[in-house]
Amino acid sequence: MNTIKVKAQSILLLLLSLALPKLAMAQDANELFTTFSPALVQIKSINLESGQKSSIGTGFFITKDGKLVTNYHVISSYVQSPQKYKLEYVDDQQRTNNVKVIAVDVINDLALLSSNTQSDVFFELSKTAPEKGSDLFALGNPHDLGMIVVPGTYNGIQLKSFYQRIHLTGSINPGMSGGPTVNQEGRVVGINVATAGNQIGFLVPVERLWLLVNKYKNVNVETQAKEVDLIADIREQLLFNQTSLYQNLLTSEWSTSSLGSAIVPSEISDFMPCWGDSNQDREKKQYNQATSNCQLEESIYISDTLRTGFAQVGFNWIQSDKLSAMQLSHLYTLNLNARYGHTNAGFDDVTDFQCNENIIKNSSGESVKGLMCIRAYREYSGLFDVRFNSLLLEKDDQTLIAKYFLQGVTKQTANAFYVKFMENVKWK
Repeated sequence: MNTIKVKAQSILLLLLSLALPKLAMAQDANELFTTFSPALVQIKSINLESGQKSSIGTGFFITKDGKLVTNYHVISSYVQSPQKYKLEYVDDQQRTNNVKVIAVDVINDLALLSSNTQSDVFFELSKTAPEKGSDLFALGNPHDLGMIVVPGTYNGIQLKSFYQRIHLTGSINPGMSGGPTVNQEGRVVGINVATAGNQIGFLVPVERLWLLVNKYKNVNVETQAKEVDLIADIREQLLFNQTSLYQNLLTSEWSTSSLGSAIVPSEISDFMPCWGDSNQDREKKQYNQATSNCQLEESIYISDTLRTGFAQVGFNWIQSDKLSAMQLSHLYTLNLNARYGHTNAGFDDVTDFQCNENIIKNSSGESVKGLMCIRAYREYSGLFDVRFNSLLLEKDDQTLIAKYFLQGVTKQTANAFYVKFMENVKWK
């Protein structure tokens, strides 16, 4: 009887020990929410003509004098069209106040705002990154349902990404964008920015926010709000970013691999992973085909109609000794003209593509039929989207279709990429 009693007590203690971490986390989350809810607000972009909100997100105070942080994409409609929108926040007491934009960082999707209110409660920014596996808490207003706390786990910086993001195991839902994710001391370690579903969330590292805050910490808010040209500032950010991105791509040695009878670039960078496919396992096929496609995992959000900062390269090898020359030519044309690259740019964002077709020689002296198309950004002068499609010729029964699509590059960068690309595409 005593043995049974001891065993029962042991099981009870074991169950309690397993439950304690979750109980402690729940208490931590409740304490954090109770303490910091006055520092959390809902950010709204209001359409002036209708008087209704056009976008919502979360913001949080970081200073006593009323400076706030949110995502750039939460306030992008105002930045792009200030004559059509206004910005305001709603606090935990349902009070509404106007806000001004001090600065934006479109590369890291951040915005620094000011208000004419004082906030006795505000979030401190962490000066160190969490340890992998640390418990974190994401705060925000999902789907306009009210402020909540979502527990999660820190998994470090996302792999294979040029635009740094923290990988959080936790639910970052629409409406939580721009909210803080904090450690158990309540210090901000990241800013909610995106989700991939299935408990996969992404945060902007707090180090990116530190850079923005330090750059503008001594700026007179009233003067800055009147004088800043946000569009010009965004242009400079995009120019600097494309220089950094392509300097990395163009100065590195591109690895290559076989694709059918051709040699093509494979993973030209750690942040441009490649995927491939072929039809070799299909019966009764009329031609052989193998494909490879490499691209950046993310792009830069500018507005609902424009994304940029994206790069993609792709290859399609086709060979057949069963199709006639005319059938092969038709097959080549279909694949050459297939849509490639992002098309997320509206008429007000970019000009029409202007194209030029030529027969050129690659570095191995082989003939290439190439079609180069370029369109210019209307607001951000000096930046272009570039689309290049080509056929590697000189073999009667096969060809290699090589393509790339670059967003938001200068002409100098576009020319340098073209040269590098052509050096690495050839027959075996």
